[in-house]
Amino acid sequence: MNQPITWDGLNPFPLYRQMRDTNPVYKDTNHSWNVFRYADVKHVLTDHNTFSSQISFEERSILFMDPPRHQKYRSMASQLFTPKMAMGMAPRISAVVDELIRSLRGQEETDLVRSLSIPLPLHVLTDWLGVPPEDRLPFKRWSELEVKYNSFTGGMDAYEDESVALQEELRSYFQWMIDSRRKEPKDDLVSALLSVKGETGGYTDGEMVDFCFLLIIGGIETTAHLLTNTVLTLDEHPEVMQRVWDDPDTVSKVIDEVLRYRSPVQSTFRIVHHDIEMGGHLIRRGEPINVWLGAANRDERVFENAEDFNIERKNNTSHLAFSSGIHYCLGVHLAKLEVKIAITELLNQMSQLERIRVKELVPIHSTVLLGPESLPITYKFVVK
Repeated sequence: MNQPITWDGLNPFPLYRQMRDTNPVYKDTNHSWNVFRYADVKHVLTDHNTFSSQISFEERSILFMDPPRHQKYRSMASQLFTPKMAMGMAPRISAVVDELIRSLRGQEETDLVRSLSIPLPLHVLTDWLGVPPEDRLPFKRWSELEVKYNSFTGGMDAYEDESVALQEELRSYFQWMIDSRRKEPKDDLVSALLSVKGETGGYTDGEMVDFCFLLIIGGIETTAHLLTNTVLTLDEHPEVMQRVWDDPDTVSKVIDEVLRYRSPVQSTFRIVHHDIEMGGHLIRRGEPINVWLGAANRDERVFENAEDFNIERKNNTSHLAFSSGIHYCLGVHLAKLEVKIAITELLNQMSQLERIRVKELVPIHSTVLLGPESLPITYKFVVK
């Protein structure tokens, strides 16, 4: 059935519910298949023999690799992305959060996206890679460009040339870092990538450059939107924000429920390897399929009262916000820790924090990512 999607960038959830109930598997006017129910979404994510991630012949990113190359790439990367690794970065994350929050003193309002949500993962990831502060400018430009690129007020076409040029600049910088660390290793991620080995050897230089670039793209945007969406959701639920003020240990529950309720990544993409029937439809080999994570995470068949934000939900960690199967997000522990530390410290240092409602929220220009372009907030620091 051909049916166009009318997309509301801030609230796609009524549409998702309609599609789950009436057209859970359907072919849109662009000739792409779409799946909305949790069971179907998880099936597509976990059955890599039927649903391929390789949407490009280049396979430059682990996101677009299938086995066996994906297994080699991920097995080495998983040696670095561990809960222990994330916890080892906690002191640095705390220092960055404190620095960014202190910069807000002397003001009464700010845009959370540009003051905290983007700078936090930008600083954390560049530090981990081994990029000195004086070399951070191109990465800052990239993060600013991503805001413009995903902006309704800017638009993608206007920034295409700048984006391509900046990608090449960053890739050249990463190659320089690899050459430098090969001669003189340091305590950073680039040096670790050079030392990690798999069954068939280590990463090639090209694979390391691609990995570093993916880390910057995925690590900044996903974490930034998760932090923004968490503050926005707490603002919409003041009783939950008060609970966090009273008991900071509830922050982890809040983050898991935000990941389900307002997932920063709403969709992903696969190519069908061979003919398969889903939902009474024959999906043929080579056809594209959009996998709606945000819809699956609101599926009433899995999550009771799914439209409610409930941090005591027993199965909220069953969400698919970080995908599932072989492409489950490597950076999940780091992203959640960054947001946990940021939210905890924000509410620890501030006695008041709320969205400025007279300023209308504008969604980012994306059906993959969910979040506002900016989040204007007003606040007051605790008087000590």
